[in-house]
Amino acid sequence: MHHLRLAAPLSALSIPLLALLLALVLPGCAAESDDEDDAEPEAVEVPVREMESELVSISRTYTARTRSPREVEVRARVAGVLESRRYEEGEMVERGTELFRIDPSPYAVQVRSAQASLERAEAEKRQAEREWERVLDLYEDNAASGRERDEARSQLELGDAAVAEAEAALAEAQLDLDYTSVTAPLEGVAGLEERPEGSLLQAGDLLTTVTQLDPIRTDFAIPEGHLTAYGPQIRSGVGLTVVLTLPDGSLYPHQGQIDVTEAAVDEATGMVEVRALFPNREVQLLPGQFVRVTLSGLMAGHGMRVPHAAVIEGSDGAAVYVVDADDIPHVRPIQVGMDLDEDFLVTAGLSDGDRIVVRGVEGVEEGERIDPRDAPRETEEPVSPGVLPEVAPDLLDEVMDPETEADAVEDILDGLGNGAEPGLDDSDADEASD
Repeated sequence: MHHLRLAAPLSALSIPLLALLLALVLPGCAAESDDEDDAEPEAVEVPVREMESELVSISRTYTARTRSPREVEVRARVAGVLESRRYEEGEMVERGTELFRIDPSPYAVQVRSAQASLERAEAEKRQAEREWERVLDLYEDNAASGRERDEARSQLELGDAAVAEAEAALAEAQLDLDYTSVTAPLEGVAGLEERPEGSLLQAGDLLTTVTQLDPIRTDFAIPEGHLTAYGPQIRSGVGLTVVLTLPDGSLYPHQGQIDVTEAAVDEATGMVEVRALFPNREVQLLPGQFVRVTLSGLMAGHGMRVPHAAVIEGSDGAAVYVVDADDIPHVRPIQVGMDLDEDFLVTAGLSDGDRIVVRGVEGVEEGERIDPRDAPRETEEPVSPGVLPEVAPDLLDEVMDPETEADAVEDILDGLGNGAEPGLDDSDADEASD
């Protein structure tokens, strides 16, 4: 607006001039004000994303402890003097490696004695065979009685029994001699010796232990609700990736496999025990470590991923702004099936191709045009970067064939509900997942 400053008092002649100036200035100001009122408000710039239905898979992470699948006590199986130890304590040994030697001399003598007894029994049997043949010929010529024939037959049978008994005694003596060499029952780490050389041993005395480390076992517990939701997939292993995070936060470089899922729920904790096996050829893992096991690829069901920032509280509960073809947002109620950490799994309320406001919903008004900016969902990084894609073939004996696996996938999908995890509230899911 223009301002006029009067330098002197107005006279009677200057009044008409002032009126003329005001008449010229005021219409311009009025026109300027009308233009400002007629201008449309500037559209708010907001990010939008086009929705697409998909089979959503999730990950769940659990605290676990490593354990040896087998820890075997190595005991003396015969009595005697411990002659020597044949391994270095704490070293990796193969199955069948000799660990201790018990003095074999007494058992070698027993073997020779048993061999002599066998030879004597065999000689007596041969004599009984010759006697049987002679008496049989006489009996056929009516030169020997039936009683003589029966006695000869009995001597032959007793000879057979004596040979069998001598063979068993020799086998037992040989077995005792073999037991003087104490070997590793499995591949693993041989522990400390329990008895030094020169000790007098009795059968059953503990000598050391052998701990299997490859594969390594991890034990962890999952909530009952997780087992209800994902139990068939966890048991079958279909589409499941099992990875392990080490105590220092780094990723273990080998993929694992579910071994056993407990058949009962712990009444005190409401948890189910699960065991997974991991290759451990480099002995990077030791029993007793706390680690984290992540199960990725768990099928949550079909739906749409909607960011947390896009969801508002509408009159009917959770809702989002859906943008129409004229770039005008409208509130639409949705049904949330599961919290996926940064996103919600929406199972109803949206259709493929719908555009929704994904951020900045506090600046959006229903029915007011917006300036949409495309904000596609970022490509997710693999849950286990760098993890070997294959599972060690000798971890488990059973390998699922492709046809059976396809059938299992269909069964799992048929069993999925709306994506919710039964028996879990949000706090439980947060504690169980990472």
